[in-house]
Amino acid sequence: MGKENQIIMVVNRQELFGTSHLKNCPQGFLNADDYDFTPKINFGFKWMKRGDAESNLEYKQPIAYSVIVNPLLNKVFAYKRAIDKKSYHESRLAGNWSWGIGGHIEKLDSKKLVNLIKNAHEIIINSRDRELSEEIEIKSEKPYKIKLLGYINDDSNNVGQVHLGLLYIVETDADKIIPKDKEIAEGGYKTLRELEDICMQAKTNSSIKVDSWSEIALLPIRSFLG
Repeated sequence: MGKENQIIMVVNRQELFGTSHLKNCPQGFLNADDYDFTPKINFGFKWMKRGDAESNLEYKQPIAYSVIVNPLLNKVFAYKRAIDKKSYHESRLAGNWSWGIGGHIEKLDSKKLVNLIKNAHEIIINSRDRELSEEIEIKSEKPYKIKLLGYINDDSNNVGQVHLGLLYIVETDADKIIPKDKEIAEGGYKTLRELEDICMQAKTNSSIKVDSWSEIALLPIRSFLG
């Protein structure tokens, strides 16, 4: 099945923000202490073909966007997306630097529910954990900790206009993260300073690109790491 035929979760923009106008929606990082979209997602989510959702500004596609950090090293796992179309099919993000692991919440994620009632939060958690297991291996004997920091809404570009990020911090003591997915061209731990340098270089060098969500996430990541 082609990606455009995948059945994914969407939520009406009006249900989320109380407005359908992009300019009136909150932008950037939205702290979980100030915003809670879980009830709205639970009440208003539906399933839609990905090909239809990608061009429909009336809906947002929730994405669990997980950032892996090692507080002991004070470093963040970062990676560069593959540019080869056979390895990475999303041409709008190909070749970008990113420090968020995530993907669309598919209907298959709802088949793993513990509760009989379809709970959007549980479906999102299933999707988050699936994406982490598919894309990377965390080399540690201790289980990692996960915390929702907040949300990312960025309507400044055509990718962000139809997606809503749920920013999770994955805290681990692993000294190595191993990429598993062919969509990752290269990856490893970097300091916050190195990530900031990549963002600065991207402003003057057109060959260097960074996910807008990753750039937005830098400040809350820095705050989390202290």
